[in-house]
Amino acid sequence: MKTKEIRTALIVGGGSGMGRSAAMALGRMGILVFVADLHLAAARETLSNIEVPAARGAAFSVNISESDAVAGLFEELKNETARLDLLVHTAAVLGRTVFVEEMTDEEWRQMMGVNLDGMFYVCREAVRWMKDHKTGRIILFSSVASLTPTPGALHYSASKGGVNMLGKTLAKEAARHNIRVNVVAPGYIETPMLSGLPGGFSDYVIKKTPLKRLGEPEEIGSLVAYLASPEADFMTGQVLSPNGGFVI
Repeated sequence: MKTKEIRTALIVGGGSGMGRSAAMALGRMGILVFVADLHLAAARETLSNIEVPAARGAAFSVNISESDAVAGLFEELKNETARLDLLVHTAAVLGRTVFVEEMTDEEWRQMMGVNLDGMFYVCREAVRWMKDHKTGRIILFSSVASLTPTPGALHYSASKGGVNMLGKTLAKEAARHNIRVNVVAPGYIETPMLSGLPGGFSDYVIKKTPLKRLGEPEEIGSLVAYLASPEADFMTGQVLSPNGGFVI
């Protein structure tokens, strides 16, 4: 069954970086974009940057690690739109570089609480809504760290590996509702999150990347636009990793 035309989208984690680029790419397609982020001001700034005024929806603040907060986000969204056609979930935390013997319980739980629990809460609410319309698309973000071991970020890599399997399993479950689910596992992209890594890390990544550069957020936004298009109608359960050849 073909999907219906995508008219509305929610970008969770859309206040900066790849989430912002995805919002802007979808806005250029004429899709009504809603943005949720931990920081409301950042979500509002993303909306203001969308080039097509008619594509600017509403901005929301949400702590996705709290189930009740996510449920509240969707109640607010239902006051703004009658349906949700597309969910793009980019929200995540990175944390400090730390080896396993020095990692605290709090660091582990925060990583899983945001990167994995939060994604589950958001996906659950989205599927509950989308299945009423018997169509929808979900695009989840993991990381190249889910595809190759990343020493010093065991908790991050584990959480992102969980996202890959969450997406694949959800794709099989949700197909009966005509909902497509795919995962984007970006390589190292020039974003605020990357700039927070230790000095010299970007140089190391570029040296190890066959294309000899970092990715640009707009390149990820273009991939999201493709996955939201009719051309991707037969794609579900896939993990796509634009990473410049860092992992092949």
